[in-house]
Parts: sequence; structure tokens; C-alpha cells
Amino acid sequence: MSVTTPLQPFPPIPPGERDRLAALQRYELLDTPAEAAFDRITRLAAKLLKVPIALISLIDHDRQWFKSRIGLAVQETPREHAFCHHALESDALFVVGDARVDPRFATNPLVTGDPHIRFYAGAPLRTADGMALGTICVIDNEPRPPLSPEEEEALRDLSAMVMAHIEARRAVGYLHPVTSLSNRFRFLADLDALLGDRAGRERTADSAPPVTIVVVDAAASHQYAELTRVLGQVCADAFEIDAARRIADCLPANTKLYHLSPARFACILTRAAEPAGMLDRLGVGIRHPFHYDGVPIGTSGGIGIVDNPGDGTGSVELLRAATSAAYQSLEEQKPWCAYDAARDRASLRAFSLLRSLTDAIGANSGGQLHVVFQPKVDLRTHACVGAEALLRWTHPELGPISPGEFVPLAERTALVRSLTEWVIDTVLVQVAQWRHRGIDLPVSINISMLDLAASDFAERVEAMLRRHGVQADWIDFEVTESALMTDRAEVDRQLGKLGSLGIEVEIDDFGTGQSALSYLKDIPATAVKIDQRFIRSLASERSDQIMVRSTIEMAHELGYQVVAEGVETREVFDWLRQHGCDFGQGYLFSRPLAPQAFEGWVTAGAFRPDLLACPAAEASRF
Repeated sequence: MSVTTPLQPFPPIPPGERDRLAALQRYELLDTPAEAAFDRITRLAAKLLKVPIALISLIDHDRQWFKSRIGLAVQETPREHAFCHHALESDALFVVGDARVDPRFATNPLVTGDPHIRFYAGAPLRTADGMALGTICVIDNEPRPPLSPEEEEALRDLSAMVMAHIEARRAVGYLHPVTSLSNRFRFLADLDALLGDRAGRERTADSAPPVTIVVVDAAASHQYAELTRVLGQVCADAFEIDAARRIADCLPANTKLYHLSPARFACILTRAAEPAGMLDRLGVGIRHPFHYDGVPIGTSGGIGIVDNPGDGTGSVELLRAATSAAYQSLEEQKPWCAYDAARDRASLRAFSLLRSLTDAIGANSGGQLHVVFQPKVDLRTHACVGAEALLRWTHPELGPISPGEFVPLAERTALVRSLTEWVIDTVLVQVAQWRHRGIDLPVSINISMLDLAASDFAERVEAMLRRHGVQADWIDFEVTESALMTDRAEVDRQLGKLGSLGIEVEIDDFGTGQSALSYLKDIPATAVKIDQRFIRSLASERSDQIMVRSTIEMAHELGYQVVAEGVETREVFDWLRQHGCDFGQGYLFSRPLAPQAFEGWVTAGAFRPDLLACPAAEASRF
């Protein structure tokens, strides 16, 4: 039944208003962009009740704000003018048949001026615990008789539909369960709506406020994972709640904070003011230690910002750009970083290369990957004693890609396993063919510590040896000592299994990592390869001479043979031979060769001593 009994023109604020406003804030509806689901309901209300205006009105402290509106230009009005204000205290419909003759509204500016309200009918939007957030209402510019029972039922049903969507919006997709802040989906929806509104203003020559996206990482991902692992999810949740509070304290008034993912937050700035000062404060704020059970816990935070360029860039891309800048801030330990397009292009290239490398490893890659072989020469006898297999990649669009670029990328992903298997398989095929042709030279294959950390690596190698009919001593593995050792115990087991198969191991790029001596102690290797950066200037740099001479003497004392990489001049060759280095690789002997060219080089005796007098070829770093 409709309520038509006289009311005071402006009802007093009810006693439970503070709780009602708190409930309204929790639902995060105020000042949010339009949403299609709400707009469909208001269109349906206007159509069913045959009125020009339909609204979903939310009653804030001093205003009514329209989440959805059909037939009305303004976004909000003062609360004291709101017809909906009268409907909050009743579960029944609130109906005004003719506002011009109703003493409560006859002088209301919404009646005497635009939109010239004459008829009003509103149903409260009430939560499950009884809090009225606002109304769904219909308005006409002409007086109307009371609603029919069918019309009353329709308006109540529409009210229930609005509340069902509000509850679903809160429960299903838009709020983070820990902090109750809007989540990533809400962030993207709000940003899309804001960008759309900005584009509309530009089309109508209206001024549009600048838009800046800010992403805040309150902790590095590994720090958050360690916090969860050591202290539990309760501690991690408390950390996120505390981080949200600290971040919110640094933001401008009325700036909405979003919780995107574990320890990652974001906000959207639309003011024209320079945000640098706020960002500096925010950088200090997120680096304050988090206290849990009296224990201070420090984390490394990162802040990234990006300005909307106004070129149609979407919300997902802007979020990615701001996240990239936050990662840079975290990596470089700067308070905050603005988006760097050049740096980002490098990251995008890296991702593109990884995706292309996956295709290149496939069976139908068109021969993008291939292996070349660089001879190893005995510095005393000048004989070729083996070769190192080196991977090469010719991208179908980008051309040759340096292994110094794509191999480290592969080592950061699970792709390293497939890439290593492809190289080993290719080399074993070639070694088998050479053995049949009488070329009895061992070939070295580069592997990563990540390969050795796999529990089945030695078994897979053994299976490939059997499949190709290759004996274990026809190959050896070179392991870069600077590579990340993720599982020391598993690496030891795999090295032991490879040794039992008869496969020798060399320590590659010796001297470039942080654990060279520990590798000499722990890895059951037979040789060390001195990195080329110490070899190229050996004839003139005394510091390099001291380090290389010491390495040769120490390695020999420990029972290792020594290989020098990057031998490019006769002077370096003579110095290495004089100081007892066993083997050498480099352009003085030969550049890396395709299989057929290497075979010709060996059979032609191209490693003869008289060739060592030739000038060095152009240097190659790979």
C-alpha cells in the first residue's frame, strides 16, 4: 500500500543514520561509474510505469546521488531537496500524486524548476540487515493517480532486483575478501568508465581532467610468499590490512583505493596537481616496518605511475604499464618510478621472444634454431681436441637473436628444459654422424644449473644417449658457475648420476660469478674455462694476468685442466702457453662453424701452427 499521510517537509535525520551511512560506504556505490546492469533496471522501470524519469538514488550525508538515471541530466541534488529522503524510514512505497499541491514539496526547487516534478513514487533499497541505502523511483512531469496494485508490485520487484545486483556485486566480483576494498575487476571497470567519460568530453570540447594510474606494491612477491609461509595466512592478511591503511593515509582526500592482488594496490588520480609530493610520502609510508606480535617486519615496496596518453589506450594496458613502473621502482629501490616506454619495450620484446622461442623449439619451426661448433685446441700440441656446441637462433622476422639475450630469458622460465633437450638431441645426432665418419672428437654442451635441479635430468640424458647410439664419453657438459643454484642437494645427485654414466663436467665462465671457489670445491668437474673477459686484454692488462695466472696454478693444484675462452691474438696465445694453460678457444683458431664447415676444418688440418700467425678475426662474444 502507498504511503500518502502528511509528513514534515524535511524529516529529521534518523537516530541510526551513522550506521546507515557506514553501510552505504561499505557497498562502494557512491561516485562510481555507470554500470549497464543498473541502467537496464531503470530503463525497465520507466517502461513499465510509463514515466519519462527513472532513478536509482543513493542518499548520502548531504546529497542524493544517482547511481543510474534515465531522463535526468544532473548526477546529484542536495539531500534536503530529495523526495527519496522521505522514503528511507518506511518499508512501504512513498508516493506523491501531485507535488504542486503537496505542502511538503510545493516550494521544492525540483518542483518549481527543472525537472518540474509533479508525480513521484519510490521504493526503498534496503539491505538484509535493514539499512536503507536509497530508493528506486519513477518521476513524471504531470500529476498521476495512485499506483495500481500491479504497478506497486512492479516497483517493489524492481527494488528487489536492484538490491540483488548490489549484493551480488559485493559478494561475487568486486571486493577483496581481506580488505573489503574494490578489487582488480572493479578497478578496470571504473577506469574504463572514466576513460570513456574523458573521451566524451574531448569530443564535445569540454575540459577533461588528467588521469594518472598509481600502482603500489607493498612488498615484493617473494617477500609476501615468505611471510605467508613462515608466519601464516593470518599474518599475511594483517599485513595487507595494515598496508591498505598506510597507503590510504597518504592519498588525497576522496581518492579511492583498490586492492588488486596480494600486497598490490592501486588508485586513480584525476587532479591536475603534480603528484610527486604525495608519491614521495607514499614511498616512505609503505617502507615503514609492519609489526606483528611485537616483531617489526621490513619489506621492499615499489610504486609506479602512468599518465593516460589520451590515445585510446585501454584500462588493461594502463594497469600493465603502471605495474611495470612499480616493478622498476622495486628493482631499483627508488621511492617511485614513472612509466618508462623504452624499458617497457625491452620487457615486451623479452616476452615476445619467449613466445617465439616456444614456436622455434617445435617440430615445424622451419629450422630457426641451429647449432654451430667452435674448436678447442691444445695450446702445446696445436691439435684440435674437441668442440663446443653453441646454439643459434634466426628469428623469422627479427633475424639473428643473440644467445646472450634469449638464453637468460629461457632460464627464467620452464622453457629452459625444452631448450636444453633440443640442443642435446641435436648435438647427439651430429656426434653420431661424425663418429661414423671417423671424427672422434668430444663435444661440449652447455647446460644450466636449472637443468641440474630437475630430478630426472640424468635419466633423460641417459635415454637420449641410448636412442642415438652415443657413448657417454663422446660428450661433456659445461655448467656456468654464475648460474642460480636452486637446489644444492638435487644438483649434487644429478652430477653424481652423470658421473656414473661417464659424462664429464666443465665449469664454464669461471671467475664471473660470486661463488667461484665454492664451485671448485663442490662440483665434480674435470676442467675450468676462464671467461673471455679476462683473456682478451691479457697481453696488456696486468690485473688480468695476475688473476689468470693464479687461476691456472690453483686449478692445476686441484687437478683441473684449464681452457681459455676468447683467444684472438698471437700475443695472448703465447702468454697462455707460457703460463701452462691447457686448451684454448677463440677466433685465432676458428670462428664457430656449421657442422659441415667444422668437419671440413678438422679434415683439412686447419689447426696447424702456421695459421696462428694470421691476424685475429673480428671478435665474437658468443
